[in-house]
Amino acid sequence: METLMDPNALPLVQILGAWLSIFLTICIFSFLYGDNPIYKLAEHIFLGVSIGYGVVEIYYGNFKPNLINKLIIVDGDFLGGEWSLYRVLLLVPLIMLVLLMMKFTKNYSWLARLPIAFVVAAYAGVKLTGEANARLMTQVAQSIPDLGAVYAEHQIWTWDADGAGVFSALFLLLGLCACLLHFYFSAPHKGPMKYISRFGVLVLMLSFGASFGYTVMGRISLAIGRAQELLGLDKPAVETAQIHPKIATGISIAVIIIGLVVWRMRGGGADEETL
Repeated sequence: METLMDPNALPLVQILGAWLSIFLTICIFSFLYGDNPIYKLAEHIFLGVSIGYGVVEIYYGNFKPNLINKLIIVDGDFLGGEWSLYRVLLLVPLIMLVLLMMKFTKNYSWLARLPIAFVVAAYAGVKLTGEANARLMTQVAQSIPDLGAVYAEHQIWTWDADGAGVFSALFLLLGLCACLLHFYFSAPHKGPMKYISRFGVLVLMLSFGASFGYTVMGRISLAIGRAQELLGLDKPAVETAQIHPKIATGISIAVIIIGLVVWRMRGGGADEETL
């Protein structure tokens, strides 16, 4: 007899992965109680997986196709083909990579300074013009609005365009000038310069406050996403019925509480309290 498999059935690995995700999430939240081994376990797992994933991605995405395949394999032939000048030049990054690994030795760690200096200098040279064009010039161009076009499109103030208009364009331009003059310390902040500087500080505080609020909103949205996973609200009902996230959350909380109690009974955290 053939066993009829449910097409909506999830693999056991996916179910275990969902339970592990819930457990590690609550492990991270255990930091609210204090620094503890359970939180450190989740932290080390996260860092280890992130570094391992990054190493594998860099190897298969950059190192292998751009160096190994071009240096060793030519037209599917291992160490085949003619050694052209381009192929010989590929030995330079390979040698630099070997020198970079010398950082882990005691007597030859100084050799790692050569590739590090080359990478830093090359990155700075390439990024200097790119950053200047992409950030500085673009920001300057966007900070000087075309008032005629702005007035024709958005008039003085339009709520439908998030307040875009002549008023907001002028406020952006004057605020930018006031912020720049605030950091111009060659001129004493007296007379009109004093009031311009205060206006610049006000604009800076508004900018910092908006940036902080945006960051908090982003973190809250991440926390809401984790809470939805703990309650099973982020998956279809078919998957939720198989994973049972609420049961996984309850078991994880119970295991973590028991672990923290045992850790405390064995004197864990006593050193931190005495400091």
